[in-house]
Amino acid sequence: MTQSVSTAMARKLSAGQEEQGEKPRSVLRALRLAFARTAGDRYQLPLTVIGAKQSHRTPDALVQGIRADWLLLQFGNAEGMAAAICMDMGAVSAIVQVQTIGQVLAGEPDARAYTDTDAALVAPLVEEALSRAVGLVEASADQASLSGYEFRARLGDLRTLSLALVEDAYRVFELTVELGGGLRQGQVSVLLPDLPAETDEDEADLAEAGPNLEQASGVVRAELNTVISRMSLPLATLSSLSVGDVLPLTGSRLDRAEILTIDRGRAAIGRLGQCGGMRAVRLNEYTSVAALEQSELPEFLEARSAGSPPETLEDAIQTAPTQAVVPLGVDGLGDVDPGLSFDSPDKMVAEISQLAGLTGLEDEPGLT
Repeated sequence: MTQSVSTAMARKLSAGQEEQGEKPRSVLRALRLAFARTAGDRYQLPLTVIGAKQSHRTPDALVQGIRADWLLLQFGNAEGMAAAICMDMGAVSAIVQVQTIGQVLAGEPDARAYTDTDAALVAPLVEEALSRAVGLVEASADQASLSGYEFRARLGDLRTLSLALVEDAYRVFELTVELGGGLRQGQVSVLLPDLPAETDEDEADLAEAGPNLEQASGVVRAELNTVISRMSLPLATLSSLSVGDVLPLTGSRLDRAEILTIDRGRAAIGRLGQCGGMRAVRLNEYTSVAALEQSELPEFLEARSAGSPPETLEDAIQTAPTQAVVPLGVDGLGDVDPGLSFDSPDKMVAEISQLAGLTGLEDEPGLT
């Protein structure tokens, strides 16, 4: 049983090491290894990083987490970029003690003002650690951010530190270290310029050639409008609309919604609905755009004035009730009264006049 458990643990550890080996080493991990190896190889000082975190900061927020009683060192390279290393008294006193008396004393160090001697004893360890970290990273941008730094000056306060770091953005690596085999703990903050990643030659040629279809499709904006009903209103009614008025959508059908392009042309017919909690439209594959005829749309309605215009003969004729005129067919001739006689035109006129109630008009004075 014990052998099987040990075998399983060994497999998990080997798998984790393989996965870790395939990934490129980060700057944070490179700094952890570089400081530990430099302190042990150069000063025989046991140094272990027991805590580490990384953050991106602007120059306005660089001094966050750095106290005024820390040792502030400025570094620079041939390209003119400025970096900084900040240490508390616990880390500084351990590095100074191992170089002066050969060992690290237990207990908390006494607070005192830093001198240029402290900076001269700490700077070589930092320079070598940064140089070793360059060989532990693989990305070109990470190597450039760690390369070529040399000690420039000891800074007096946090304001001077913020003014000395002039790059647009910085990567801040905060390390909690244990020195002397656990006799002392300290804080080390590494502030490095955040450089943009360099593009390869193939990527540069692709950028010069222009975006491909995959890149262009990510920024294309497709705009489609959906119409579920059309109506016509008189201009007077449209002008009198106000907030709260309701327009009845007569004849609207969600399953026969028109899909319009950006130029208001009909592209398809679809059904409105939802998909995944969002508005969606399903195109109708079997109904063509020609199915929506213009005859289905309401005709234009003329505007009516609010006042009452004088009644005219045409208005009286239009407003009078009308009846449909049905042509009399051959079969309908049997319904005619047989008493009517159409032997002569004069007799026919007399019969029609009598039916119309016009008989006796010739006896009225003044009429002929």
